Amino acid sequence: MGDRERVERNRDAWDLRAVAHVSSGFYDVDGFRAGRSSLRVFEVEALGNVRGKRLLHLMCHFGLDTLSWARLGADVTGVDFSGEAVGAAQALAAEVGLPAQFVQADVYDVADVLEPASYDVVVATYGVLVWLPDLDRFARVVARMLRPGGVVFLAEFHPLQSMVDGELRVRTSYFREGAADRTVRTSYTGQELQEHVQSTWPWTVSGLVNALAGAGLRVERLDELPVDLRRRSPEMIQDSNGFWHLPGDLLPLLLTCRAVKD
Repeated sequence: MGDRERVERNRDAWDLRAVAHVSSGFYDVDGFRAGRSSLRVFEVEALGNVRGKRLLHLMCHFGLDTLSWARLGADVTGVDFSGEAVGAAQALAAEVGLPAQFVQADVYDVADVLEPASYDVVVATYGVLVWLPDLDRFARVVARMLRPGGVVFLAEFHPLQSMVDGELRVRTSYFREGAADRTVRTSYTGQELQEHVQSTWPWTVSGLVNALAGAGLRVERLDELPVDLRRRSPEMIQDSNGFWHLPGDLLPLLLTCRAVKD
């Protein structure tokens, strides 16, 4: 099976997730409707004042973070390959009365459906890089969509997370290659889904930095954080900000990166 077929299969899987996730307590859409922001403090700090800036959110799922940027005054466009996710995002934007554009498109086709070199900010966050068969091509898309001086901000689960099990034993190589296919019956929100097969692609920190640099983007800052957004193993402890830690903060669990188009 080629990458194109795997991506199409993943699209079907994310259509299932989008329908389920809108009603999930994990995303707390009711809280968002009441005014809660879904953004984390380091995301807001990394980009500063976004009021009046054109912001492109790639792989935006059903738009919760996209609309949280809109609440901060950004002129937002969200892109996702799932039609169900885009439909849910459009419905949520209309419900809460926030101006936003949502477009269904494969991330690699964004420059064919939106205006290149017209965005001040591009963001992609949490669980997105593993769905990309070609990281270099993704970085070139980001560079093409940014205006000169524009900024890309990435926040992602650290690739070391996929290497270890709940007892911190290494179970696979950091330098593995090729797509991983596996059968899935539940979402990360804990909800039961129709059984399906999904494909993910490995990435490394150096691979990400080299992809950005190869696309002409200058990395200004890269941070590895010992925190996670959810409790992946029983021994994890939640801090006062809602982040989850392993005892002793033994591993980086999140990665954030800010790069600029000179």
